[in-house]
Amino acid sequence: MSTCERVEEIEGPYGPFAIGERAIQRLWASGEVRGPMPAASGATIEVVHPGDWNRGAGPDFLGAELRVEGKRVRGDVEIHLRCGDWESHGHQRDPRFGAVVLHAVLLPGLRAVQTANGHEPEAVVLLPHLPRDLEDLAEEDALLELRGRAGEVARRVRAAETELTRGLRRRATLRWAAKQRLARQRVREVGWEAACHELAVETLGLGGNRGPMSELARSHAPAEMLLLGLDGLYMEKCGRWRLRGLRPAGHPYRRLAQYLELNRLRPDWRAELKVWGADLGAAPLPGHRRRLIDEVLCRVLPDGRADTLAINALLPLLSAPRHPLEDAWMDWPPGNHPEDVREARQHLGLEGPVRNWEVQGILDVIRRTNAGEPKTA
Repeated sequence: MSTCERVEEIEGPYGPFAIGERAIQRLWASGEVRGPMPAASGATIEVVHPGDWNRGAGPDFLGAELRVEGKRVRGDVEIHLRCGDWESHGHQRDPRFGAVVLHAVLLPGLRAVQTANGHEPEAVVLLPHLPRDLEDLAEEDALLELRGRAGEVARRVRAAETELTRGLRRRATLRWAAKQRLARQRVREVGWEAACHELAVETLGLGGNRGPMSELARSHAPAEMLLLGLDGLYMEKCGRWRLRGLRPAGHPYRRLAQYLELNRLRPDWRAELKVWGADLGAAPLPGHRRRLIDEVLCRVLPDGRADTLAINALLPLLSAPRHPLEDAWMDWPPGNHPEDVREARQHLGLEGPVRNWEVQGILDVIRRTNAGEPKTA
């Protein structure tokens, strides 16, 4: 039986997404999960070495090194989404799992499990200790598995939607509604100005660093960020940044610098944004977009990053029942998105300038079908 076929659909801030065990295994293999983590037994677990990722039969990681209550322990690690997967996969009867010293599960609901030789591995819930946002992790995993496979992306879209245009627009509408809900909830919690600040900084963290960027935004108002300075802010989350595989343009240091520069050049940019939003729809979209990037955002962000900010934060924040912005959001340029999604669009026969609803619809299919290749049991 595969341990990678197990997938959960979870409701995230930007809509439902599917996450499989492979995504958690990939994060564990990277060595980013360190701890300390409280085990079900009351012990404290720290990861010294994650072990060797086993793509064949048996435990997921072989020869891991852990520190349990300060004592070095060596053995295997098995990763599941839920605790009950241990029995449903038959590990309690399989002698290959006899050397498992840690049962790590993503979601809460721990209980003791046993190996075939009667040993009870330590058990931890990983969710509170993940160094990255779970939704980002799931999407990254799905896109990594599909890298260079635009034809497979297109195949999944066709399998999911027989009426392509109608189906993709429907999916995009659901994502728009989810982004609006998130924006309105944040406004209720902290007010419009603070919500704009928080969602803007979080969006600049998309691509692996949304978690630490969100923490910074919630801890420090824009004026306080300027006082602390770039180095102070960056070092505050030292050890939390995900840097592996990032291009220079996506480095959190650079994105923080851009946000600070915006607030230095235009401290009232959030008020200017409201004025800009009130005019949206009165002029052609290309010119209005240009005004946002050049005037409101002072050209501190590249066009693609500014478009991503508009799609994920600014337009949902500005939309209101008497001034709906769904049409503008649907037709907005889609911002930074994977090359494979762009190629899949061509495979699907979608022509003309790329529109946000097309990319949002394709991404929704990918996010909901994050399964992956099975591991031999």
